[in-house]
Amino acid sequence: MKTKLITNTYLRDIDKYQIKLYLDEENYYISVKKLIHVREKFIINNGLCVMDDGYYIFEVIPKNDNYAMRLFLNSNKEPLEYYFDICKNNRLDYLSKIPCYDDLYLDITYLNGYINILDEDELITAYESGDITQEDYELVYQMKDRLLNEINNKTNETMNIDYMKYLNNF
Repeated sequence: MKTKLITNTYLRDIDKYQIKLYLDEENYYISVKKLIHVREKFIINNGLCVMDDGYYIFEVIPKNDNYAMRLFLNSNKEPLEYYFDICKNNRLDYLSKIPCYDDLYLDITYLNGYINILDEDELITAYESGDITQEDYELVYQMKDRLLNEINNKTNETMNIDYMKYLNNF
């Protein structure tokens, strides 16, 4: 299981970016990343580019829940794709004071009404190798079912946050 810092997630091919952290929201940690220079565009299966120069990543880590959500936006601040990491131990890193979480492998994407579940093979391998417990394994599937219901019913709190309130500061 990997611990992911909000300042490092999804920045592998990014040479330069700006980031703003919002740690004082009551229920969430929020970051906004503006991608200044991308070494290589990130294009998903359907040919849609979700990371390029001038694009944004709006990320929310609920303080008391078991997922993290990021929204990829183009340079016009138009939403492209929602991406959910199912995780646990959402918190501020003890040393750096940067929001982080322990990734539990299974991910969910949402794009134009289409939901995709990713990395279930990694979850099963992690469980079989003892990297995660039976309790973690069961938590993942409970969260998956809950998130699918919330996405389908448009009731997920993080998806309903007014992201423009945060992006307008860039």
